[in-house]
Amino acid sequence: MLNNKVALITGAAQGIGFAISESFAQQGADVVLTDYNPEVTTAAEGLNNKYDGKITGLVMNVMDTKSIQDVFDKVIADYGKLDYAVNNAGGGVLKPFAELTDEDFDSTINLDLRGTFLCMRTEIQAFLKQDYGSIVNAGALGSIYNPGGMGAYNAAKNGIMGMTQAAAVDYADKNIRVNCVAPGLTKTPLNDGGFLDKILPTVPMKRYETADEVAKVYVFVASEATFMTGQTILSDGGVSVGLK
Repeated sequence: MLNNKVALITGAAQGIGFAISESFAQQGADVVLTDYNPEVTTAAEGLNNKYDGKITGLVMNVMDTKSIQDVFDKVIADYGKLDYAVNNAGGGVLKPFAELTDEDFDSTINLDLRGTFLCMRTEIQAFLKQDYGSIVNAGALGSIYNPGGMGAYNAAKNGIMGMTQAAAVDYADKNIRVNCVAPGLTKTPLNDGGFLDKILPTVPMKRYETADEVAKVYVFVASEATFMTGQTILSDGGVSVGLK
């Protein structure tokens, strides 16, 4: 159980981020859901009425340094500490490489890669003050097994895996762990559609991953894998090891 532990999740208003938040809450943790979508406050209220921990929803833009700092200042003031941070916020434009516009590329890199960097920097600064902490970033199966049409998205997600490794080495001796989880084909409100259906036949387990399934992986890596750092963990139904 994670009683008296505090977890912050970005991109938590729905989908995998919300599932991660609920998984932490199920373990008894206090949870801070953040999202640029104001509905994150309603999502948090629903969890707060369901679980024993103190659960809060805060509006935060991961592409804005001040927005991030304001939220972290409030979290430390309200909770006194932060044990786990999950950088889940992201998205991307899926197009063949040469069809990507400057705006497509920049918007994907800014949200996924730069947004994760800004959050990581603030999280590490907070963790250094308390001499411990655990970060889990959101990678992507497409960075390892590439179905095509993901040039900007893969650039961002590969960058996140590289930042994960760099930060892990920089702060391993400071009792700060930094890891990454790469989900498999997971249907969420943001990616439900024909694109995933085309890829499904390549999944050896012949089904989608549920948000609840991958959420448990994030919580385990954040809280239980205490000698793991700098790693990217795949939860992909066997896609990365063989096709059937």
